[in-house]
Amino acid sequence: MFVKRNDEGHICAASLEATEDINEAIPADSPELWQFIGAAQDSPSRSELDALQASDLALARVLEDLIDILIDKHLIQFTDLPVMAQQKLLNRQGLRRQHLLDLLGDGDDDEQIPML
Repeated sequence: MFVKRNDEGHICAASLEATEDINEAIPADSPELWQFIGAAQDSPSRSELDALQASDLALARVLEDLIDILIDKHLIQFTDLPVMAQQKLLNRQGLRRQHLLDLLGDGDDDEQIPML
């Protein structure tokens, strides 16, 4: 996120992209930013947002598995999916394969296993 401040140093504008006037980078979870956009009072708590994000990740995995089943049963073809969807699925498949290999290990017992 990017913000613009007034003479008193308070946020007076915010944008997802930097512009000529709105160019100070600020973390999206900044309390000051949340207060500016008016979400501080009515927004979900951090734990609620974390639970929602965890749910989104779990649902993404369900959708990946569903797509795999549909492809395996020849109900759809991988190439029927939009190119961006194909790229994202291939990327995630590669990452999962990489982490599976990491879990199998290379014989170095001092190395920690990454948890997803």
